[in-house]
Amino acid sequence: MAIKFKKNNEKKAAQDGKKITLRDVIGGQVLANGFLERNAGLIAMILFMTFFYISNRYECQQKMMDIVKLQKKLTDVKYEALTRSAELMGGSKQSQVKNLILENGIELEESQTPPYKLTKPVKE
Repeated sequence: MAIKFKKNNEKKAAQDGKKITLRDVIGGQVLANGFLERNAGLIAMILFMTFFYISNRYECQQKMMDIVKLQKKLTDVKYEALTRSAELMGGSKQSQVKNLILENGIELEESQTPPYKLTKPVKE
């Protein structure tokens, strides 16, 4: 019985210094020799960092999509404002105003004298 105990201790000591292979992971030797217990903090930190990385990347992608949508909306609004401004400018031309007055039958006449500027005298 003492010999078996000695052999088990020698196996454990040999396994502790041995590198972990894929065969050990698949075969379950990793769980048997206490690798997970010794490195639980490292594994938890790696999992936390992985989840943080994934969530941060997802949030950045969402914000980039929002930025693209808002830029497109801004461009559309700028073009619409430019169109409205052009329509208003066209409607306020002197010839357009004259045509509207004639169409509506309003009795207004165009002034024959040019406008003049009023100035305030400067006191010395």
